[in-house]
Amino acid sequence: MGVPEQDRQLLVDWANRVIGYQDADYAHSGTADPEGLTGAGRAALALRPAGTTGVDGRPVNPRSRAALADMFGYAHALADRPGSGSLLGRMRGAGLSAEEFETAFFLFAVAGNETVRNALPGGLHTLLTHPDQYRLLLRRPELLGSAVEEMLRFWPPVLEFRRTATRDLELAGRRIRRGEKVVVYHASANRDETVFADPDRFDIRRTPNDHVSFGYGPHFCLGAQLARMQMKAMLRLVMTELPDLEPADGAAPAHMVSNFQNGLKKLPIRWRRSG
Repeated sequence: MGVPEQDRQLLVDWANRVIGYQDADYAHSGTADPEGLTGAGRAALALRPAGTTGVDGRPVNPRSRAALADMFGYAHALADRPGSGSLLGRMRGAGLSAEEFETAFFLFAVAGNETVRNALPGGLHTLLTHPDQYRLLLRRPELLGSAVEEMLRFWPPVLEFRRTATRDLELAGRRIRRGEKVVVYHASANRDETVFADPDRFDIRRTPNDHVSFGYGPHFCLGAQLARMQMKAMLRLVMTELPDLEPADGAAPAHMVSNFQNGLKKLPIRWRRSG
C-alpha cells in the first residue's frame, strides 16, 4: 500500500481499535510513537477523536467513520503524495468515491492483517497443545499445507459474520424476513458433524477439509492465498529454527475479548534447546 515503515505501527493501533473494541487493552490502542512517524503519520494522530463520546454525549462507535478519522485522513494523505505509484494512489485515480476509497483502505489495513495476526498464534497454540500432531508435522513437513487448513478449521480467526436479509426466504426450514439479521457462525460450521468426521479431533492429515474460515462462494476471501502463504512461511521457520517449542508451564494464553475475532494477545511458550 506504500505505507512507510516508520508509520506501520499505526496499522496495528487501527486494527486493535476496530477488532478489539470490546477489550480494555485494545479499545484505545495508541502504541505508535509520534516522534518516529512521518509528517503524514503525525498529522493523522491529530485527527484522532479526543474522547470516547460525541458532542451529544453519546458513546462514539469505535468502528465508525468519526472514530476512525485518523485512519481515513492518513489514507488520503498517502494517496495524495506527489508521484505516488502505490496501490492507494492507483485506487484514487480509478474513479472511486471518497467513501469507497476509505472503505477499501479500511479493508486492506484491518481485514488484511488482523485475521492472519490472529490465525498464526491460534494455529501455533493448537499445534503445540496437540503434541502428537506437531511431532507428526516435524517428521513429515510435506503435510504443512494440510496442517494449515486444519488449523484454520479448528481455530477460525473470524468467529462469525452478521448480514442483513435483502428478501424474504426460507433457510433450512426457518423463515427469514427481509431486513432481519442473520448471523453465520464459522466456528460452528467448521465443527459440523454432517461435513467433518470426528469434528472435534485435530488432524493435520484431514482430507477433504471444506472449512469456511475464508467464507464461501462469491464472497470467498480475496486474500486467502496470501494468508495461507504467510502461515506456511511462518510455521516452516518455527519448524526449522525452533522445533522444540512447547506451551509454557502454568502460563495460560491471554485471549482477546471479542465476539467477532478469535485472537490471542499473549501466547507463553518454552523452547528447549536440542542436545
